[in-house]
Amino acid sequence: MHKPFPDYASVHTVVFDFDGVFTDNKIWVDQDGREIVRCDRSDGLAFDFVRAFQRRGHLVSEFFILSREANQVVLARAKKLQLVCHHGIGDKLGFMTEYLAARLSDSADPFAGMVYLGNDLNDLPLMRRAGYAVAPADAHPRVCEIAHLVMQQRGGEGFVRAFIERFLGIDQLTKEEIDELISDR
Repeated sequence: MHKPFPDYASVHTVVFDFDGVFTDNKIWVDQDGREIVRCDRSDGLAFDFVRAFQRRGHLVSEFFILSREANQVVLARAKKLQLVCHHGIGDKLGFMTEYLAARLSDSADPFAGMVYLGNDLNDLPLMRRAGYAVAPADAHPRVCEIAHLVMQQRGGEGFVRAFIERFLGIDQLTKEEIDELISDR
């Protein structure tokens, strides 16, 4: 479902699912039942860019993780990325309806300014409601059908980084502006 990519000035909230977005949707389980996931280290630099844009007043969007998983690995990665994480959320649409109503009580359609990145069937209700929905290349086929944008990257393999770079327009910056962003971390 094609829709023009949003300008970051029109977006108030960017929400990320965790598994299959930050990860390749695989887990390792050790003999003690501890789960380990693989994430893309390059996502960290992307969030450094987000914070630099925010500090400079260019970006007012709020960024956070919204995950069904109530797992410490989600919290650990969110902490490393300096992201707020709402986890253990079974009804993501219900959560975001309440969250946005409280945060944007004057808005006729608070979902219009929200971008959601998801990959699986449990993301569908929120993706249908989001102003803009983004999926990785390896998302469930039903998710790809309704996403406004399916990125070429797979979950956990540069998907988050590629989205943020596109969202911030990193490819349109001069080398001096990029150097300045990198030094502002």
